[in-house]
Amino acid sequence: MASVVVGIFPDHDAVVRLTDSLKSNGLELGHLEIISPETPATELVETGVRFKYVGDEDTVLNRGGGILTSGGGTSVPGLTSYNATPRISSDDTIERLLGDLEIPESRFDSYGLAIERGKTVVGYPAIGNEQKVKDLFAAAGANPVEVF
Repeated sequence: MASVVVGIFPDHDAVVRLTDSLKSNGLELGHLEIISPETPATELVETGVRFKYVGDEDTVLNRGGGILTSGGGTSVPGLTSYNATPRISSDDTIERLLGDLEIPESRFDSYGLAIERGKTVVGYPAIGNEQKVKDLFAAAGANPVEVF
């Protein structure tokens, strides 16, 4: 079983603090998974995190990343602005997303309720670094912080 540090954050500002801390501690941001009822902030979209927006109708938006070379667009990397619009995917449920973070089914209700109340759930696989990552989550404002 994987060791995933999971925390409930009050807002995206706290998650931005977490991404800054993870990066400054040499940890890869691409492994960070965010499940949120808020649309993604530009700061988060541009970090490379895996962002999943859970809207009013359980629509899930996955953060698009990379350069689409076959899209027919006229953007030039480094010269034109980055399009931070997430791709839409509706094949996941909150329960599946929570399960992907190794959260046990018995805890789905409490994490799902947090999302309903406007909180953001964040997970990071931290095998061998669990305590360090837990401390970074807590310092950024996550409460509670657990390892599954």
